[in-house]
Amino acid sequence: MEKTTKERILWPVMWGISDEEHELYKDFSVFAPAVLRIQTTEGRLAPFLLNEIQELLESIIRDIRASGRPVRLIILKARREGISTWAAGRIYWKTATNFNRAAVIIAHEKEATDFLFGMVKRFQRHVPSGCKPAELFNNSHNLEFNSAAGQGLDSAIRIGTANKTDFGSGQLIHYILFSEIAKWPPKKAPQLLTSVLQCVPDDEDTEVIFESTARGPAGEFYERFFKARYFYEVYLNDAGKAEYRMKINESCSRENLYSAVFIPWFVFKKYKLSGKCAGVTDDEAGLKSLYGITNGHLLWRRKAIENRCGGSLDIFRQEYPSNAREAFVSKQKSLFDAGKVTELKATAPPPVARKDFAFGTMKWTDSKDGSLMIWEEPAHGLAYVIGADVAEGLLGGDFSCAFVVERLTGRQMAIWHGHVDADLFGSLLLHLGLYYNTAWLAPERNNHGLTTILKIVEQRYPRLYVEMVAEPPAKSRKRFGWLTTSSNKHLIIDNLVSEIRDGTSGIASAETFDEMLTYVQTEDGKYGADTGAHDDRVMAAAITKHVRKTLPLPSGGRASVRTAPKTAKPNEDAWT
Repeated sequence: MEKTTKERILWPVMWGISDEEHELYKDFSVFAPAVLRIQTTEGRLAPFLLNEIQELLESIIRDIRASGRPVRLIILKARREGISTWAAGRIYWKTATNFNRAAVIIAHEKEATDFLFGMVKRFQRHVPSGCKPAELFNNSHNLEFNSAAGQGLDSAIRIGTANKTDFGSGQLIHYILFSEIAKWPPKKAPQLLTSVLQCVPDDEDTEVIFESTARGPAGEFYERFFKARYFYEVYLNDAGKAEYRMKINESCSRENLYSAVFIPWFVFKKYKLSGKCAGVTDDEAGLKSLYGITNGHLLWRRKAIENRCGGSLDIFRQEYPSNAREAFVSKQKSLFDAGKVTELKATAPPPVARKDFAFGTMKWTDSKDGSLMIWEEPAHGLAYVIGADVAEGLLGGDFSCAFVVERLTGRQMAIWHGHVDADLFGSLLLHLGLYYNTAWLAPERNNHGLTTILKIVEQRYPRLYVEMVAEPPAKSRKRFGWLTTSSNKHLIIDNLVSEIRDGTSGIASAETFDEMLTYVQTEDGKYGADTGAHDDRVMAAAITKHVRKTLPLPSGGRASVRTAPKTAKPNEDAWT
């Protein structure tokens, strides 16, 4: 018996269809070219053949589902790679082939929303007659697949714009596309997202897709992208073919189900030209070395910078990023050499160990996602310095950070970064110092740092950085810890900038390099993290690097180790 249109469309709930029909409707890579039509750049109507990036996104979704996670994507893209077309196609596919499914598309402005919805309606308009679902409504806000008698799919696609603070209350939504979220009104985006996301059930067959180019190091898109626990990066393999690799962002919550996806400009085949590429600059040579791009990519890049980006390299990096961090370029230029920092980050080694501190037992224990990252264990006969940036300790606020370096060379040994009360941070610093051969401790004494320092002093730790502070008319007095002022902040940061420039920093932490990319000088001359970014690691590193140079060397010219007092726990007992 010949199957009805409804039977053909509703294969998941019908029996007796052919393997070919089953394959058509279960796989978007097959469904798109067979059923959907798109408008090409030349103005022609053509089958929706997935490009190399769209195919990779389909592979990423298969990987997510195989891992038992729902599809929750935050996609950072370059311009015109076909991401919004792919996402709109998936939404049509999901709603037009299943019963009782609701989808929503929300963009940053009405024109963008209308454009995306127009794409969806074009899909519906040109679907082959044998596959076309009945439509009850097809207007400017709603495309509903149903019949007047209620015998259709009873599924629908609706649209909205980001100028509202409430959308979808009381509705059930299975598939959502948030388009160009970095351009959403910053005051309305958090409320709107909160409102809409409550409408999505935790069912396996649901999808939430954020997609956007970047707009500065702040905002909902920036925060959500870097808080995603799973990170998929698209890259060129040795054969020049686009592939992806996944890593877990261990600093993020285990409960976070979102997958951040970064797609660099050079994996898109159209962003490559033929011809001679004369006079390759150091910056371009670095790109070739880091990402495996060719002279053809460089030719396209040069023309794009000049003709698409007004000659601005910063604009190119925002619109056509090579890595996720450089996409979120600041309106203020980073104090650090962005190219050099990016290169150092790309070659930063992973830690050899990670640990957490148990305040109950005052011991460190191995932990695969511990807040202490170690690159080198302490060596007998060497001395170390630990500088610290102290925060209030509130979850969601600034972080506290301890930066460990070898005293003579300044090479980074370890870093601790996390939220902790100021007094507990003092205990943590003390025990970290004991392990690193009773290292010199230089915590910042600004604000909550006084509480941290008091805890260290109470325990009679023998190596605590001291400054002599003039207090006229009396004699100078000792002050424990490092006091950051507007003048010496420039001094210690400028020292760190020069070490990065000269390649002598010895820093191993990729996260520290990330913070450098958003560390700026504002119009009033102040140094600090750009809006929405953090500088805890940068400040801890800068303090440590400066202090180590000011500490006097013992006789003999070699930094020696002094024995801790009896009140302090010995080095070997500080760890388990």
